[in-house]
Amino acid sequence: MVYLLKYEWHKFIRTKKNWLVFLLILCSFIGYVSFNGHQNHVYIEAKTEQFSKARQNAMYDITNMASYQFLAKKEKDKQYYGNAIEYFKRLYSCANDLYRDYSTSAVSLDDLMQWNDLLIEGKIKKYTIISYTTYSLDYLKKTQKEYRYLKKNHIPIKHSPYVCTTSNLAVNLSNHYLGAVLLILYFLLIFDIFKEFDQGVYKILFTSKYDTLKIILTKVVFSIFLLIGFIGLIVLLFGVNTLIFGMGNTQYSFSVGNHIYMESKILMYIIFITIAMSLFLIGVYTLISCLFKSTTTSLVITITLYLMVNLFSQNLHKINYFIGFLNVDMFSMLQQNKIFTICIMNIVVLIVCVILSVLLLKKKDLIVTGD
Repeated sequence: MVYLLKYEWHKFIRTKKNWLVFLLILCSFIGYVSFNGHQNHVYIEAKTEQFSKARQNAMYDITNMASYQFLAKKEKDKQYYGNAIEYFKRLYSCANDLYRDYSTSAVSLDDLMQWNDLLIEGKIKKYTIISYTTYSLDYLKKTQKEYRYLKKNHIPIKHSPYVCTTSNLAVNLSNHYLGAVLLILYFLLIFDIFKEFDQGVYKILFTSKYDTLKIILTKVVFSIFLLIGFIGLIVLLFGVNTLIFGMGNTQYSFSVGNHIYMESKILMYIIFITIAMSLFLIGVYTLISCLFKSTTTSLVITITLYLMVNLFSQNLHKINYFIGFLNVDMFSMLQQNKIFTICIMNIVVLIVCVILSVLLLKKKDLIVTGD
């Protein structure tokens, strides 16, 4: 098998297309970081504008409530409007603090908690606060629960979900379509591993002294080695990003269902899912290659299946939490608590595809001899 692995390696490095793919990976990563930087800037500007308008609206509401209080005849109404005035004064003060925070990109968790508390209070007391938030009371309470968890565990808050720290980029990458693009680029790399089928010389390979199982296993093993190298390249790029933007606090939390996960744990799960999903696709690609005897056809079918199933994954909710191939939404997988089940099932699918590939080739009456 060592000789066959060397054969695959030399075939791989002599293909100019593969070097172009590595360049595309680099450009994709740089583009992703740049896009996040732009989104971060847009997000900060939007938040600054939001709380600037909130200050204006609060002043307007204070003026209105004062007018209503002056015109009110009943003592009960006067007291109601008096309480409303005090409420909107506190809302104004908090909006002013958050405006200052976002203007300097230094958001205070205490200010966010106070703002959220005020919105909850406004919802409960039936004040008209539609100009301040469109979120439901349940959503606001859930957000407050997350804030309290951060406060209790002394975890700092991110000023933006688009910060370019490595930990944040890695988590976001698992839930965006750039992850799918990177996986497609990976399959462009393993495109040449089965190119004997396109060249029509696969029979020469399979009639050599190596049996069919060993040849197929070599191609699968080389694909896995290539996967490790591919992930290593991404990790290297993240390492460079860490030197520029920092690692970030891996203790940031994510609320998924009734559970709260640390970002460090999310990162670990990302690695598991990436490997599992890739093993699934390697198995499918191997089987399709042996079935159609065309790497081009195999690549098109595999990528088409991958994209179509992910695009329509919402309609496959009964099964898409069990096979990683059918869902790129990390948080949905976490919510269903199926991470390790997915990994195991993808490995099983890979093994089954290898066995079927060998049986398929032997059924084609390819003449093989033992070692």
